[in-house]
Amino acid sequence: MRVIVSGGRMGAGQAAEHGRVAIVVDALRASATTASLLHYGAREIIVVEDVAAAFAERDRRPGAWLAGERGGLPVPGFDMGNSPLQAPVPGLPETLVFSSSNMSRCCVGASACPATFLGTLPTLTACAQMALAAAERLQTDIHIVPAGSALDENKLVLEDYITAGALIEKMRELVADVRPTEDAAHAALAIHAGAMATGYEAAFNATDNGTSLRDDLGLGEDVRFAARVDMFSEVPWVARTCDLPSGGVAAVLEQAR
Repeated sequence: MRVIVSGGRMGAGQAAEHGRVAIVVDALRASATTASLLHYGAREIIVVEDVAAAFAERDRRPGAWLAGERGGLPVPGFDMGNSPLQAPVPGLPETLVFSSSNMSRCCVGASACPATFLGTLPTLTACAQMALAAAERLQTDIHIVPAGSALDENKLVLEDYITAGALIEKMRELVADVRPTEDAAHAALAIHAGAMATGYEAAFNATDNGTSLRDDLGLGEDVRFAARVDMFSEVPWVARTCDLPSGGVAAVLEQAR
């Protein structure tokens, strides 16, 4: 079984074009935030790419909450931000509408894959197991999609590649014939090996996003939590899509089973 790594909307499109199982990785922080929301009681998370679509979807679903961020901070008018530490909260509804700077476009882009999961260190083992099971069932390969930067999808975002490498290592631990393919997958393994030498927390704190979250936004505890392994068994996956009145689709996340 091959594992391919390529990021951003282009990587998501490649995964869909080739019919691969996708793992979208937004390590700081949307992959962990959505897992946390499912862990604490959300039943479905409707992922949309832009803020206007988020408000429109909320209006179509009485009782739904809005969650997500722009520039790392909660969007004005949203009920929640993009922090894995913000739940549990009283009255958390079963349905949330989510939009973030990076993950949303990749999640929507990969929604045409036969199976799409969100991957992060706090769900590492469960995500690797579920992606492997889906790839075996579908007789296809696995494509890891680092979400990248909101401003430049071609930028190498270090924490996403650390997590991609961790996923590959975990999958190789679970299944002997997992084979990383092409330079980006081997780069992810090399980057992960470097992170293992210092520890995930130190490695995440040294990244551009980790430094900004900690020093500029005061969200160092989010970085600390996102660097922890196997905190949740709830792995978000794209259960279905739904059409948006304005055009395009939303990806509906549920807990993978």
